[in-house]
Amino acid sequence: MKLFRIKLKGMTFSSNGTPHGDCYVIANDPTEAYMALREFLNEKDYGFSHERELETIELLADEYEFSDVRRHLIITPKTNRD
Repeated sequence: MKLFRIKLKGMTFSSNGTPHGDCYVIANDPTEAYMALREFLNEKDYGFSHERELETIELLADEYEFSDVRRHLIITPKTNRD
């Protein structure tokens, strides 16, 4: 798994304190990360379609210990997340 920071073309400011256009997603690859965010936004009907377009996606950390990312992502066992 990898940790990505995704910035969209819109929704980077929010009056309720949660800018959905700048968020973090844990996924296996950038496409899966962006699609997970899009699915979330579509289900909640947040923003307009043009605001949901991808601006940038950045790989921040990788679960693999010897990655070129230079930041190690530690994920707790599933039993600790429940």
